[in-house]
Amino acid sequence: MTYNRRQFFQLMTASLGLSIAAGCGRPTTNGGLSSLGIGGSPILLTIPLAYLVEHSRLRDAIADIDFFAIRNHDQMKALLASGQGQITANPTLLAAGLYQQDIPIKLLNVMVWGNIYVLSADGGLSQWEDLRGKSVLIPFKGGMPEMIFRFLSIQSGLEPDQDLTIQSTQDFQSTAQLLLTGAADVGVFSEPHASNVVAKAQQQDLELFYNLDFKETWSQVTGQSARFPQAGISALSNFVDNNPDVVTLIQTELRDSLDWIQQNPTDAAELGAKYMDTPASVIAQSLKTNQFEYVPAMEARPELEVFYQALMQVNPKLLKGQLPDVEFYAES
Repeated sequence: MTYNRRQFFQLMTASLGLSIAAGCGRPTTNGGLSSLGIGGSPILLTIPLAYLVEHSRLRDAIADIDFFAIRNHDQMKALLASGQGQITANPTLLAAGLYQQDIPIKLLNVMVWGNIYVLSADGGLSQWEDLRGKSVLIPFKGGMPEMIFRFLSIQSGLEPDQDLTIQSTQDFQSTAQLLLTGAADVGVFSEPHASNVVAKAQQQDLELFYNLDFKETWSQVTGQSARFPQAGISALSNFVDNNPDVVTLIQTELRDSLDWIQQNPTDAAELGAKYMDTPASVIAQSLKTNQFEYVPAMEARPELEVFYQALMQVNPKLLKGQLPDVEFYAES
C-alpha cells in the first residue's frame, strides 16, 4: 500500500505514541514478518525502494509492504519514531545525524554517489569563482546540500557568507519556483529535481544550464574519486538485529534493482513516476546522469568518514562533533 502526504500525517498522528522498539515489523505466528514499512522521498533512490515493493522477492517473504511518501526531514523523523517505517532512504548526512541524536538506526548501504548541481540561466557560468557576488538558493537550511556547497565553495577560494548571498529554501520544489521567477541567480539541485526544473523552464520558454557538478569539484579539491557518498538506505536497529535473513534479502534485492534500472530505464522511470509524483520523462532524463552504485555500509565507511569530516570542517557541531561509531554501519 502507498500512503500519500495526507494519509501519512493521519497515520503518524495516530501512531506517534508507539516506541521505536516497535519498529521491528509485525511478526507472524511462525516468527516471520507479516508487514514491512518503507519510506521514500522524491529522490532517485526511491526507485530501488519501489522495486522492493513491486518487483522483488520480498513479496514472497512479506505479505504486506507499505510505502510512505516522505516530503521533509520532520516526516522522516516521525516515521522512524512511530516505528511504522523500518526501511528508509536518506542522505547519508541525515542518517548519521539521526544516529548521533540517539535514534537507533543503521546505515545498510550507499547507493547514490553524487548528483548535485548548480543550475542557472547563465550559460557562461562554469567555475566556482563565477559565483562571486551571486545569490544562491539552497534547500534544507543546515542540511547536506548546504554543507557540501559551503565546503566546495570554500575549497574553491570563496567565503560563502561574504562573497555570496545564500538564501535557504524549504525544499527543492520551492528552490525551483524561486529560480524560475528570477528571485536569485542560481540554485542548488539534486536529481531528479535538476531535470525537473530544466523541463519546467522549457515550458516557460526559458533555458537553464547545468553550471557546476559537485562530484567533479569534490574530486578536484579533495584528490578523491569524482564521487561522494550522497545517499543510501537505512533501517531501524531493532529491525536489523531481529531480522537478519530479511535484511540480507533486502540488500540483495537493492543491489539487483540497479541492474534492473540499467536494463529497463523506461520501466524504471515509469515506476519512479508512480512513487515520486514526478513525470516519467523527467526521471528518464535524470537517470542518464545519475551515479548509482550499490556499496554495503561497512565497505563504504572509509569514504563516508572522509565525507563527514569534510562537512564538519564547515560546521564543527555537525554530528555532535564526532564521527558515528561502528554500530552505525550494518555488517550485512
